[in-house]
Amino acid sequence: MVTPKTKASLGMTLIVLFLATLVTGIILHLKKHGIIIEPRPGIKVVHWICGFVMAALTIVHGLQFKKMLNALRAKYTWFWIDTRALILFIGLTFITGLVKLLSPIKIPHLGLWHFWFGILMTLTAVVHLIRGIPGWNRLRKIKK
Repeated sequence: MVTPKTKASLGMTLIVLFLATLVTGIILHLKKHGIIIEPRPGIKVVHWICGFVMAALTIVHGLQFKKMLNALRAKYTWFWIDTRALILFIGLTFITGLVKLLSPIKIPHLGLWHFWFGILMTLTAVVHLIRGIPGWNRLRKIKK
């Protein structure tokens, strides 16, 4: 059985993975601006691992809160819309990153698409966090 504290811990893990993925992604993007930070291959591996684990845990997180989100749809429309947009941008960021990683040829501008989807994902994630932190605090304090 999934306890509220487990859900809260998963949320905190997602925040840490999100920040690690965001920071390493920005570091990797700096190459477009002539700034190369080494060891680049190591940074790429950290970005990929954090991104994959974040995507997997996001699915778990979404399944845990699916009923709650649907119940909140009428009362908290903006939170519902933001969460749906976040799901869309996480999916698009993950798909473009996966294609970029697995493609045997370099696809023009795919990295830029991945970057912009990541930026949109970041903006919607920040709104999602701001709206969701009060609920996260309640989950942390539940004893049983």
